[in-house]
Amino acid sequence: MDQQTMTNEENYAFDLTGYLHVPGALTRPEVARLNEAIDRAGSLEGMLGWEGDLREPFRDVLIHPQLVWYLNQIVGPGFRLDREPTILCDETCDTSAPLTGGNEPRDPALAYYHQNGRRFCEGVRVIWALSDVKAGDSGFVMLPCSHKSNVETPADILTGVDDADYLFRPELKAGDLLIVGLTVVQGMRAWQGEGPQRLLSYEYVGRGVMRSAGPGPESKEMPVPDWMAEMQPEQRASLYRPGYWDTTPPPTLKTDGERVTLDASRELFHPSIFVKNPNSDIDEKEFYFWDLNGYLVLRGVMDEAWLAEANAAIDKFENRIVVGEELARGSKALAGTGRPLLNGLTQLPNPYCDPFRRMLGHPAVEHRLNWMGGSGGRTGGGTAFCAVKGTSGHSLHDSNEPLNPTRGYVYHNGRSYCEAITVTWQLRDVAEADGGFACVPGSHKAYYPLPAGVRSCDDHMGLAKHVAMKAGDVLFFMDGGTTHGTLAWQSEISRRGILHKYSSRNFNRSGGELTHPKTRWGDLVAGMTDAQMTVMRGPDRDVFDKNVPRLTVANGAVGVSYERGSALYSKDAPTEPVAKQ
Repeated sequence: MDQQTMTNEENYAFDLTGYLHVPGALTRPEVARLNEAIDRAGSLEGMLGWEGDLREPFRDVLIHPQLVWYLNQIVGPGFRLDREPTILCDETCDTSAPLTGGNEPRDPALAYYHQNGRRFCEGVRVIWALSDVKAGDSGFVMLPCSHKSNVETPADILTGVDDADYLFRPELKAGDLLIVGLTVVQGMRAWQGEGPQRLLSYEYVGRGVMRSAGPGPESKEMPVPDWMAEMQPEQRASLYRPGYWDTTPPPTLKTDGERVTLDASRELFHPSIFVKNPNSDIDEKEFYFWDLNGYLVLRGVMDEAWLAEANAAIDKFENRIVVGEELARGSKALAGTGRPLLNGLTQLPNPYCDPFRRMLGHPAVEHRLNWMGGSGGRTGGGTAFCAVKGTSGHSLHDSNEPLNPTRGYVYHNGRSYCEAITVTWQLRDVAEADGGFACVPGSHKAYYPLPAGVRSCDDHMGLAKHVAMKAGDVLFFMDGGTTHGTLAWQSEISRRGILHKYSSRNFNRSGGELTHPKTRWGDLVAGMTDAQMTVMRGPDRDVFDKNVPRLTVANGAVGVSYERGSALYSKDAPTEPVAKQ
């Protein structure tokens, strides 16, 4: 940590192989203290919650200064612990089990990203060696470079039938630190060495990653309000709140373009355009348009009767429309009055909620969401955009630069991996002269920052495109990948668009009660310091660097920063210490 950042050699090694070996990160007294605690406790699990002074060594290495320094650069600020630590050994691991990991099929919640000098390894295993591991001892094994693999790992390699040319068995000294990306193929093989096998393993993930439910009692079951209980299971599936045991993994809606069914297995359903899914029912022209432009319009999904019911419901509750802020952000071309919105559409009294609940779990829409980003997407419910003549536009925003994995787009081996998708149901025609939705096609692959003139539309260089639509059409766009916004509304007839913002199963964009350490972990966090509490938070709204509490390292000491950035942030993220002193 003598230099400000990792060396080129360290960066090259991790980028190339997916792991980093840091010799002698722990002193001999630190190693002895950890081993003594294990011996006294007589256990190999639950160490963060052990009684008295037995837990303190494990809470100390939870936020060890050298580890924090590396993880801030490898995972990113705001990283957090995903699950309880454990000792990797024959007693705790099934050494006959297949290895896990690999980048195909891709798991965006744990994947490795790198663009324009910025790296995000969304999941890492941190191993502290508490005893030596010599050549031939085996134990922890891995396949270097597999964090970037584009081909599914053959079964014979995972099971050990034929792994001699692939497997790497790291040699470690007590006190060494090993940081391994979770998409590196890895696992355990039987211990052949002398003496105890003690590899202390912690798993850390990015600040918004959704992977594991917390063990706290308040995270056992998602509370279901009465209005949601009235809905069909297929409609409720997209309204889940992440982080509870009964929403981890999330509900799976299987689709073929005509029907939608709730799959009790909850296994990921993510069709591919390639031969491995010959019955994917993906329209190749739609897939091409989506990948090329970053948006897609599905024509004529709603019939006249459905449109009439939805418009009548908005007319009925027009007095609930709230005029929000003006969003032109200084643009001359987009200037106007605040944006009128009507929220809570799925919670309106019967029968007025019906036309909006029908938008959830709709076969044609869910079918596209499945191939765009995989099953398990969720939304908070629809919002009606009811702009009147003179309503301001919304300055164009988002893009692929700077990179943000939680809202980005990746095409990989025949699959579209889009982590945030907005679906807009059109209740009225939108002609080009009317205003409304606009985007910059292709911007989901941009590697340069958005020019100010394009953002404001005062000089968009012909890059911004207005999308004309008819009543009953449904618009999909990459919310976070594609640069998008709205033009000022010019029509005498008010706009009627129902927006559903879908987030993938992989990342949290909405905060929530389970971001709080006590709610997620229960009594396990009792007595922790504020710095330790920082990595015990649940998945939180992930925007950019200054969104959640994050650890800093200065002069070899770990501190906590609560500084806010200018981007949106979660209301659940604290602005001051939360640990009781």
